[in-house]
Amino acid sequence: MGGSVSLSISLEKVKAAALLFGLICVPIGILAMTAMAGTETGEFCPTCPDWTNLDGWLAQRDAYERAQMNQQNGQQNTGQAAIPPAAVPEKAPESYVRPDLITMPEGLDEEGIVLDVRPEEDYLAGHISGARNIYWKSLQNKDILDISLLEKALSEAGIDERQRVIICGSSDDEGGPFFFWALSYLGHENISLLDGGVEAAKEAGAFLSTNPAAVEPTNYSASIRPWMLVEPASLKGMLDQSSLRILDARDFSEYGKSRLGNGSICLSHDKIYNDGSRIKPPGTLKSLFERRTNPDDTVIVYGTPQAYYLFYSLRLMGSNATLIQGDWWKETEWAVSNIS
Repeated sequence: MGGSVSLSISLEKVKAAALLFGLICVPIGILAMTAMAGTETGEFCPTCPDWTNLDGWLAQRDAYERAQMNQQNGQQNTGQAAIPPAAVPEKAPESYVRPDLITMPEGLDEEGIVLDVRPEEDYLAGHISGARNIYWKSLQNKDILDISLLEKALSEAGIDERQRVIICGSSDDEGGPFFFWALSYLGHENISLLDGGVEAAKEAGAFLSTNPAAVEPTNYSASIRPWMLVEPASLKGMLDQSSLRILDARDFSEYGKSRLGNGSICLSHDKIYNDGSRIKPPGTLKSLFERRTNPDDTVIVYGTPQAYYLFYSLRLMGSNATLIQGDWWKETEWAVSNIS
């Protein structure tokens, strides 16, 4: 009898010890597996970007890093009384790196010539009072900028290279960003783009006139900046640079069909503009570009006409951007095509 009782008690002690050991080991095992997740298991690699779906990979990486941080904080705070968080001062609102390149609809009273780049019939139907008109498509030959046409149009509109020009387009097309790039390429220093175009100005209360502006012709003199346009002859030399990033401004479906090199990254229009017209806040653009480029990089953007929007947003945030016009890059040796 006594021997049976003693054996029974010993078995119970063994079970209790095993249970206690299991309770201690399970959390340790879970923590170990969490720490290993995304590394050895192969489910997610936080140091291996998926360039075909960069936004998705970045979201996974952010979630992975938050989980690791929460785990560490939990280990540090175990058995400690909760400490109320210190008061965090409000951050000052971020601004665009080059605020001189953007004019808000509410700020149209600033000095400068408003240049309406919509078709003449739209301009005459209602434009910002005093604005002058040059239709952006009249400056192109087969969708490529014709510099002689631009210089002539600027002269006839009474604009010279020293004046501040506020470009006003339509939210329905790429005329405003195209004209911003064209003037930048021409070497015009003092330019700005009206955010949201004439529609945003009207919503902000701007008076629209139907009377064309009276102008005195000038003799516009350009100072071409060749580094703002990538030509076929210069592409190879640029691709050899170590500090180069290539951004594809087209939709992801087009990027998936063909792209300029395997290192190019898709950054479509909807990522940088709200509802197709108003550019996103500086904090959003900063995050987008910091994840894809470094401050000292030269950034080639391609995929016109969408590339004009991307070029403008990069310049607005201080990036050293240049642009490929047209789709001639598809015929080069660096084009990658997934369509046989």
